[in-house]
Amino acid sequence: MSKKDLSAGRQALRAALRELEQTALRGRTRTEAIDAANRRLEQAGLAKLGPTTVGGWFETGSPAKDFRSLWALVRALLEWSGQPSADTLTGPSRGQATARWMATEALWKTRWEQAKDTRSRTAAPTNAPLVVAYLTAARDAARQHPYPGVLGAPRLPPLADVYVRQHARTPQDSPGNGPEPGNQAGPTVPATEVFGEDQATCVLLGGPGGGKSTLLRAHLADSADGWLGGTTGKTIPVMVSASALTGTDPLPTALAKAVTGDLRQVGLLDELGADFFRHPPRAGVSWLVLVDGLDEIPDADARSTVLAMLVGAAAAGTGLYRFVVATRPLPEGELGALGRHVPRYELLPFSPDDLLTYATRWFRALDDSGRHADVFMAGLERSRLEVLARTPLMASMLCQLYAADPARPLPDGRTGAYELFVELIYEQNSHKQVASTHDKAIRELKDHYQIPRDNEAAEQAAQRVRYHLPELIDHLAYERINGSTAPAVEILASHLQANRPQKVTQHLWHSFLSDLLRPTGILAQRANDFDFLHQTLLEYHAARHATRDEQARSRLLRDLLASRRPADGRLVLPTLDDSYLGFLLDGLLAPQDRIAAETTQYVKELTTHGRVEACQFLITQVNLRTNLPLRSTAALLARFADDTVLKDTTRDGYVRVRVAEALARVDREAGAALLARFADDTVLKDTTRDGYVRVRAAEALARVDREAGAALLARFADDTTRDGYVRVRAAEALARVDREAGAALLARLANDTTHGGDPVRVAEALARVDREAGAALLARLANDTIFSNCVRLEAAEALARVDREAGAALLARLANDTTLHRPDRLEAAEALARVDPKREDVEVFGRGSPTEQS
Repeated sequence: MSKKDLSAGRQALRAALRELEQTALRGRTRTEAIDAANRRLEQAGLAKLGPTTVGGWFETGSPAKDFRSLWALVRALLEWSGQPSADTLTGPSRGQATARWMATEALWKTRWEQAKDTRSRTAAPTNAPLVVAYLTAARDAARQHPYPGVLGAPRLPPLADVYVRQHARTPQDSPGNGPEPGNQAGPTVPATEVFGEDQATCVLLGGPGGGKSTLLRAHLADSADGWLGGTTGKTIPVMVSASALTGTDPLPTALAKAVTGDLRQVGLLDELGADFFRHPPRAGVSWLVLVDGLDEIPDADARSTVLAMLVGAAAAGTGLYRFVVATRPLPEGELGALGRHVPRYELLPFSPDDLLTYATRWFRALDDSGRHADVFMAGLERSRLEVLARTPLMASMLCQLYAADPARPLPDGRTGAYELFVELIYEQNSHKQVASTHDKAIRELKDHYQIPRDNEAAEQAAQRVRYHLPELIDHLAYERINGSTAPAVEILASHLQANRPQKVTQHLWHSFLSDLLRPTGILAQRANDFDFLHQTLLEYHAARHATRDEQARSRLLRDLLASRRPADGRLVLPTLDDSYLGFLLDGLLAPQDRIAAETTQYVKELTTHGRVEACQFLITQVNLRTNLPLRSTAALLARFADDTVLKDTTRDGYVRVRVAEALARVDREAGAALLARFADDTVLKDTTRDGYVRVRAAEALARVDREAGAALLARFADDTTRDGYVRVRAAEALARVDREAGAALLARLANDTTHGGDPVRVAEALARVDREAGAALLARLANDTIFSNCVRLEAAEALARVDREAGAALLARLANDTTLHRPDRLEAAEALARVDPKREDVEVFGRGSPTEQS
């Protein structure tokens, strides 16, 4: 039987078996593997396998009648290939191995079921009503704000009204977890392209509060709305927290439990069983699993187990699942488990124009929203929060703080913003009636006990918990960030201030603690537990606990100072997440006392030796608006900027430009002078990469000194002696600073074929500034036979991102153009299928898809 006669499921099972056997045998034979499987089957009282039956599995992918027979052979081969049995291990390794075996068994069972499935790919799905119910609930949940709010309905605008679409870029030449210093980043693209990749797995990288969760929710809402409205596609998204995948459940079961729990509160009536996620949601359609918050799993081994599960599911070859994994950058190499081929997108922050648009939308309910947006932006500059506010979470928080009281100055620093925000959550969430809810919870608890002494003890203990609730929430966050996975009420109940009176039953006490946590506005109830609404809220509260008094602060600083290299006693960087470390440093530096002075000295010693890692640490903390002492921080940054060792150990000056940018946020005048020097540094060789460094320095200067930076960018873009790609990059950067001037330069470059830059990229950049002019240029490129077919196809697909209908029409014309080579027409047809799956005017290929006929 030829390969083309086999179903996709049988092909996938055959390929997986052959690959496993090739890895596992290593001098052994298939007969020995069958003997090992038969020993297992005999112990289980099942029929033994014969060579002919097993040969059919390997030759034609024919599925076993009983999955247990297949699994006995596969398990033997897996153990031979190096996957240890859980029975041979102890401690945490045993639990991790058990979870890995369960996930692997579920993966092979899915392969077996897919091989058994002989139904037509176009057959009507039996779960159609449940899919509609899922899509409806998922859309309603995704439209809700992912971040906490202090305004409350109806003052909190709908998410769709304030949402601003972000952009992303793909890091090039970087095998790590994200763009490394000196690596040339790929072109800027709409962040939604992360969902359109044909790869089985894709990674979305972003900093704390950078908009990863919001982007996933926006895509989920848009896609669900499209499916419910009759617009089909290749995938149906399902969003799940990475922490929900850390247990021992196979992927379909874990998805079913997590999604049912999340959606029940928005109206999902039917439980989504494991079978719902074990089969395609529609014929020929995959589940697009949006895995959010991988970085929020504190244990590296647990993260590794989740990644192994995703790799296994993606490698099954059944097309059942595709994955988008959203995470902050992780320690080097962790994401390498997904494979070097996996595309990685770095989510970019808001541009200044994006932030202004976002603020204007937030203040739409206020009189003269434009004036409020301008006042807000000026306040950001005064408080030096303008860079931090370009992350969607911080923008949301600061807009709400402003809207709550426009006359109040914006807070100073990140910790100040979180402190004020949390205070307002408690003060202004009157719509949740927190006080009366807590009163009622205390009353109901004590009323269970009629003996006066027990009644009084219950009330006193309950009032004590209520009084200390902020500290208890800090304690909960600290335990969670240090790896505790116990239920929130159990963590609280272990605290001295939440001791349960002897006469109060554990069930009632835990129920009471839940009643106190539920309306706080800081935590969200998911299934039977509580989670912080955002990782940075968890970090803020955990840092409050870690720096709650002088003794705790002293202990924390002592632990930081103890982290030294054995060889020479030098300080080493903490292994803590940068964002959490920033909150901790703020807690150490806040009171002007001995510990604050010692912390300042600690930072100075940590960065004394000019290592790249120490430089990155300082830049990151400045960008996070950690309240480091301005004078000493500026001196450290200035030293890094002129450090010849740093210059020689990092490529192309990118790190030094980032140092200058950070310096401008601490000392505006000194940073601007340094950026101007780097942007106009004639010592740098006039290569493409060096030109990019100078463009970046000029663009950073424009954010500090708009006139000077814009003039430099215009000069770079007009310089005909420079590389064309550098000129295009300079014009793009100018457009972000001065929309009108940048658009004029891009239009000029678009009509100049001598500069050597990518014409499609120029046109796309122009479209982001001037949609009509950019669309017209893309259409011209797609129609102009002077360009290669590759450029024409690329231009038509780019046009579809700007104007879907016009781009689809051009792609259809190219697909039907008999003067083009067949591979080019096939590529045009496949691009059209991605843009408009329902379009039917590509008749040249006859019946069936172009891919099937190639």
